[in-house]
Amino acid sequence: MSLGESLSLALQSLLANKLRSALTMLGIIIGVGAVIALVAAGAGAQAQVRERFESLGSNLLVIQPRGGSFRGVTQAASSAQSLTNDDVAAILALARNVAAVASQYSAQATVAYGNKNTQTSVLGVTPAYLTVGNWRVSRGRFIGELDDTGQAKVAVLGSAVAEDLFGKLVDPLGKTVKINRQNYQVVGVLASKGVSGAQNQDDQVFIPLSTAQVKFGGAGNTTLRAINVQVASADKMDLAQAELRAILRARHGLTGNQNDDFTIRNQTQIVEMVEQSAETFTILLGSIAAISLVVGGIGIMNIMFVSVTERTREIGIRKAVGAKRRDILAQFLAEATVLSLLGGMVGVLVGYAGAQIVTPLLGGSRALVTPQSVIMALGVSVAVGLFFGIYPAARAAALHPIEALRYE
Repeated sequence: MSLGESLSLALQSLLANKLRSALTMLGIIIGVGAVIALVAAGAGAQAQVRERFESLGSNLLVIQPRGGSFRGVTQAASSAQSLTNDDVAAILALARNVAAVASQYSAQATVAYGNKNTQTSVLGVTPAYLTVGNWRVSRGRFIGELDDTGQAKVAVLGSAVAEDLFGKLVDPLGKTVKINRQNYQVVGVLASKGVSGAQNQDDQVFIPLSTAQVKFGGAGNTTLRAINVQVASADKMDLAQAELRAILRARHGLTGNQNDDFTIRNQTQIVEMVEQSAETFTILLGSIAAISLVVGGIGIMNIMFVSVTERTREIGIRKAVGAKRRDILAQFLAEATVLSLLGGMVGVLVGYAGAQIVTPLLGGSRALVTPQSVIMALGVSVAVGLFFGIYPAARAAALHPIEALRYE
C-alpha cells in the first residue's frame, strides 16, 4: 500500500467519526497553542529587552564614580566624585579602541514654563552624547561645541518633558523655560525613545556640560557623573574595558590591591544576562505548556485503541484478501499522524491568537511568533502522534486474520 493510499484511508476513517476526531485533536490543539503562545510571549520580551538596550547606544561602556547610579538606579550612597574632565581628556588621548566619548553631569531639577512645571533629570552633556547615546533630534538642534565652551544657557527637551510643558499644539523651539528658576532657551526637542528599565528616557532635559557643572556643582567644578564611551567595534569591548581601567587607575594613582574608585559597565554583558534570564523563563513556560501535548498524545493512543477494537473484523478481512502486516501498521500510523498534524496546524492558529492575549498578562507589549517555534511545535505534535500511535498500530497489525474474522 502506497503512502497516498494510507493517507486517503486515514482521512476517510477520521471523517467517518468527525466529532470523535475533533475531540481527540483538542488535546493537541491546546498543547501546540499553549507552546506557541508562551514561546511567542517570551521571544517578544527578549526582543524588547534587546531593542531597549540598543536604543541607549551600540558598543557602549559606561564609566561612573563608585557608588553612582546606572540608568537612574542608585548603586550605593556616596558623595565621592572620582571622574573629571581631565579623565575624559586622558581617554581621548590614550585609548586606541574608542570611537567616541560623551561626558555627562546630571541632577534632578524643576523645569517650568508659564504655570506648568515638572520635576525631571537635567543632564549636562557634550555634543558627542547625541551619537554615543543613539539619540535623534525631531525638531531644532542638539547641544553644540560653542554652547559647551561658552557655558550657554540653552536646553534640548525630551519628548515627554516637551509635551508636559507645552502640550501638543505649542512649538517649544525658541521658548524660554526655567530650570531651577534660571532661564534657558529651548533649541531642540528629541525624538521619543520610550522606557528603558525603570527610566523614561523621554523624561529628560539636556543642557551644555559646562553649564551644568557650574550651575549644579558650583564655580570651578569639573566633576562628572558618568563618561559614556562608544567602542570602535563589538569584538573590542573587553579590550577597551581593560584599556579604560588601566588609564583611569593610572590617573587616579591606584596601585597594587587598591580598589577602583570607579565602575565600568559593559552594556553588551548586561544585555546578554537579561536575555539569558528571559530565555530561561521562555523555556520554562514552553516546557510547562508541552505537558499538555503529552496529554493530547495519550488521547490519541486511547482513541486509536478504540478504533482498533471497533475495526477488528475489518482488519481481518484486509488480511484475508492479502494485506500485509506493514500495510495495517502504516494505515493506523497514518491515522495517528493525520490527527496530530491537523491538530498541530489548528493549534498554531490558536497559539498565534492566544499570544496576543497572554503577552499583556505577562507584562509584555509584543508577541513574536517565529518560524522556528512553529516548525518545532508542528514537529513535536507529529512526533507525539507517531509515538503514541505506534503501540495501537502494532497491536492492529499483530491481529491474526482468523481470530479477527471471528470477532463480533
